[in-house]
Amino acid sequence: MAYDIYTLGVPHAWPHRLLHIPSMTSREWKPGNVYGLDTEPSYAILSYTWGRYEVPDGPRLKIKGIDWQVPSINVNHFTVADLNRLLEQVMLKDKYVWIDIACIDQKREKEKMEEVGRQAIIFKGARQAYVWLNKHEPETLNQHMQVLMRCGYEYAQGNVDPLQAAEGMLSSISRILQDPWFSSLWTLQESVLQRHAILLNKRGEPVATNGPWTGQSAFCELMEISGACGIARSLTDQAMQAESGAVHDGRLSLQSERLQSLRTIIDESGIDFMLCPNPNIQYAAARFRKTSRPVDRIYAIMQVYGYRLGNSVTSIPRMRHFGLEDLELQFLTTLTSRSALLSQAFQHLKVPEAGQSWCIINHIRVPERFHNVIVHEQFLSSACTISVHKKSEAYFEGTAFTLRELLAFWKSRSQEMLTWLHKASDAPSELKARNAYFRNGGYMDRVFKRAKQGVMMDCSQAMSFEWPPDTTVLDDRAEPIIECRVPELTRAADTLQAIGEAIVTRHSDMTPSVLYLGRTKHIESMEIALVIVREGSVRSGLRMKKQDIWRRVGICFWHVEGGSVDDLARLLRPLKGRFG
Repeated sequence: MAYDIYTLGVPHAWPHRLLHIPSMTSREWKPGNVYGLDTEPSYAILSYTWGRYEVPDGPRLKIKGIDWQVPSINVNHFTVADLNRLLEQVMLKDKYVWIDIACIDQKREKEKMEEVGRQAIIFKGARQAYVWLNKHEPETLNQHMQVLMRCGYEYAQGNVDPLQAAEGMLSSISRILQDPWFSSLWTLQESVLQRHAILLNKRGEPVATNGPWTGQSAFCELMEISGACGIARSLTDQAMQAESGAVHDGRLSLQSERLQSLRTIIDESGIDFMLCPNPNIQYAAARFRKTSRPVDRIYAIMQVYGYRLGNSVTSIPRMRHFGLEDLELQFLTTLTSRSALLSQAFQHLKVPEAGQSWCIINHIRVPERFHNVIVHEQFLSSACTISVHKKSEAYFEGTAFTLRELLAFWKSRSQEMLTWLHKASDAPSELKARNAYFRNGGYMDRVFKRAKQGVMMDCSQAMSFEWPPDTTVLDDRAEPIIECRVPELTRAADTLQAIGEAIVTRHSDMTPSVLYLGRTKHIESMEIALVIVREGSVRSGLRMKKQDIWRRVGICFWHVEGGSVDDLARLLRPLKGRFG
């Protein structure tokens, strides 16, 4: 079956219905994009949560022009009066709004699924989106947003102590994220589709802050919560590094525990995407979000990738039964066929089941260096293909070299970089002490891009292994995932070599190899590859042909400055096999 896939160039498609607010009438789409007497009207979108609060009977929003009952919501969540007041606020700017309970009959599954499959382009076509946060009293919500905006502004000015700022943001972020909106999987997808949505308080009024941090508008957007979470993460990393020695009787200090709790809150929200376009970030966060149906684990996140799967595919003449496993296989097949590179740009957080080491699941983590890897093919260069037969059976074909060869290449490049670093006259000495500079393995700073002698600046090597639970090699945060977070290049290079040698030693009888996936071409060029080990072979097919089985044990990536994998190209050899 072919699956519909949307890309950046897809033209706007109009919603099946729009609510005309002044008359409280749900108007159906007619040819020519006509709604009632209006042609192609401007409309807003409301993002809020209600599904888990639906009750069999109770007060209902009165809507004309529909032949179904609007769902009744538990009055402890919000009332009809609250919703009417919200719509009145929206009407100050738009007389049409897309709101699901007035535009989709939740009982008509085919119509509902068609609209679910068009959610991305419907959101894209809206003049403005609004996020209704109705958990907190307006004054409380405004106060917490004021704290976040002020802390972010002070951080940007460079006049803030990381530990003090992180502590200051902890209470406000944790309180804001308690709103049920941040726990719904559907709203996670909506937050990506309309990142500049304006926040509305319990009364339906825009959340506003005052100060030099307001910019051109005093109204707070979803992006500002996202940005605050990103800043808090950065501050927390710096503060935790400073607190790394504060361990008492094998336990973290109280401050470190609070900082770690802030990191956990942010990670589980999945809202700190800022402008990061990699949809795997939200896919990883989806496991913390709530849905009412198992199949919504795919339906409620697929539009982040631009996919229409299952019953949302428009070419399906009638409804079919798709279970969660069916939808997951469709998702995996679509993702790997579109981009093998993107399908592997993650780290496992638990040992995958047999045959699924290649498989992207919710229990993953996306390294920060992959946050700008995006789904659209024009920004990716794939050098490997992955064909999926079933979730536990996938085959790859591409090129590879041994892990020892890659380590030797990295070692020579890091020595060149260190030599240049010590000789460079225009490299400020304080740069070497900046913790942020070599964060996550290091990245290029402008001053290093001004190298005069053409030295390839390959200092941002990084490697991340998905170690089995019995490993004794852990990173500096005691997590069973390796990703260099060291302040000095020499330590980064030494740690990288030690990690690589450890994996070579551990799997010496399995020929650790590096399967080259390809290069990203957006924001920066970066080579990405999988570290795989051969576990054996099987015979399959009609001719019982021998097929090597390779298990993914990690992922590695290195920065390219105006070059390519050319220096390693002579080492690349064809490789194909089956994932174990």
